[in-house]
Order: sequence, then structure tokens, then C-alpha cells
Amino acid sequence: METALNQFDFDTCIICEERKPSGIRICNQLICDSCQREMVKTGVDQDKYQFFIKKLGKISIKIIQDEEVHEGKCS
Repeated sequence: METALNQFDFDTCIICEERKPSGIRICNQLICDSCQREMVKTGVDQDKYQFFIKKLGKISIKIIQDEEVHEGKCS
């Protein structure tokens, strides 16, 4: 698996909110390797599933904010 960042760079995972060196990126938002593995094995009937859905909502919020900045709606 290819890392999301240079091995000396760290970014904050949108799920666990910890600084991590690697993972996957969705719309420039990092999901660390351990959170990715946990998400994949979590069933839709488990309580943790709703937690992941809420955290993944940050991606759409970030996209909307970026679009508004790009269109000059935010400073």
C-alpha cells in the first residue's frame, strides 16, 4: 500500500484525530491505516458504524467550505 504522505510528514486523521504518517486520502482528508482497517471490519449494525458516518461527514463539510472559498463566498 502506498503511503499518503512522505515518511517524515504527519497529518491528522479525520477519524481518530491523531497525527499519523500514512493512510488513504479522500478529498485531501487523511484516514489513517488503523482507522481504515477498523472501518472496513465494522458492520452497519454496530454502534461504531454511526461514529464513522459522523466523522466521514467532515469530508463533505470540507468540500463545501473549499467550494465557497473558491467561489469567493468566504474569506
